[in-house]
Amino acid sequence: MIPNMPTTQKKPAAPPIQIGHKKKIAFVCSGGATKAGAFHLGVALALQEQGFKFYGGLIPENCKARLPEPMEISTYVGSSAGSIICAYLAAGYSLDNIFNSFLSRPPSEPIDPADITPKILPRLTYQKMFRFRPGLALEQINQINALRKSIGNIFEGNLEALLQLRWIKSTGIFSTAGIEQYMREEVLPSNRFSDYLADLFIPATQLNHSRKVVFGKYSYEPPPSDLSCQYENAVPISEACAASTALPPIFSPYPIKNPGHPAIYYVDGEIRDTLSSHVAVDSGADLVFASYTHQPYHFQREVGSLTDYGLPSIVIQSIYLLIEQKINNHIHNKQVQRNAINAVSRYCREQGLSEAHRRGICSVLEKELHHRMDVDTIYIHPNATDAQAFFGEHFSLSPRKMAEIVRSGFRAAIDALKPYDFADRKKDQIIGEAR
Repeated sequence: MIPNMPTTQKKPAAPPIQIGHKKKIAFVCSGGATKAGAFHLGVALALQEQGFKFYGGLIPENCKARLPEPMEISTYVGSSAGSIICAYLAAGYSLDNIFNSFLSRPPSEPIDPADITPKILPRLTYQKMFRFRPGLALEQINQINALRKSIGNIFEGNLEALLQLRWIKSTGIFSTAGIEQYMREEVLPSNRFSDYLADLFIPATQLNHSRKVVFGKYSYEPPPSDLSCQYENAVPISEACAASTALPPIFSPYPIKNPGHPAIYYVDGEIRDTLSSHVAVDSGADLVFASYTHQPYHFQREVGSLTDYGLPSIVIQSIYLLIEQKINNHIHNKQVQRNAINAVSRYCREQGLSEAHRRGICSVLEKELHHRMDVDTIYIHPNATDAQAFFGEHFSLSPRKMAEIVRSGFRAAIDALKPYDFADRKKDQIIGEAR
């Protein structure tokens, strides 16, 4: 456990979630570079303290795979940086192993409890994360020459040259090929989604199409609520991670080659959707923990105005405000759908309709609205007053700074879980098994 981490105290809870009734639990992790990765780890540590476990590792070759227990998270949906954290968990690495890797510390135990190879999670370094894109140097020379020519034309009175500055054609300074190699050679005991016990899903966005692609072990029909979403099960995990983490303009679009077809270029998995919680629901999850770091700053007197911190902070705040609105709209729409179904259900009872008829009507509404009433989603994000999380560096691999963000994730998760009572989980499990 992380030192100086706040301990939880049992308090009277809001309507409890009956864990024994839940058949599939999912962990959804957003992007946000290394800051998001550290935050998700803190959230995972808080979930572990609440009694949840993480189902992962390879499917046994010579024996029957055990099924997830009621308190085990068995579905992982990760975009961008979240894809790497989810791949760690699906591969079977323990939270202690991941935390020690973040901090460049030796493992607390010589052998990880999970039956995987390698046993110790190698550290993601700057050299692995930031690999210069092939051909970048030659491209820069050509662009400088084009710029000089354009500037010369402008000084000669050819103002149309302003509209022809095609020298700005770089697709990104770095490539995520280093991340792909790191995942393939150092992290994953197998590079195939189908070889793992857990369900792992990694969304990415097609650059040349208005389509989100979800990489995983299954191939679903697009859900009715999102016809622009496509599922793909033939891509290696390492390439899916590289595609999902290709954040423009820092990273260039990542190409995935298909035999006999042109390469398809992908960018960050959250361009279309900030959170892909619907992927977990589509796969059958009925309890979803959604972790994200895009929390706008709320003024604090001791911190001051963002205008005092320069343009980067203002840009980040603007992006976070936009993302927060998208997430809040999604949450609001889901609540409206739930309220509508509940209202119809009450009306049916008041009118004396048979129970079978009432359930049939509600079932039709759930299908048409693409809303499952049995699903509980808990959203976990930094507190609005957590200035440290807001100002945290997005690409820092400093052990000290990453440990601070891990603590922010832990605190945020503890606060988000307070309204829910998981104390009677053993009783719920017995009731669920009996039913």
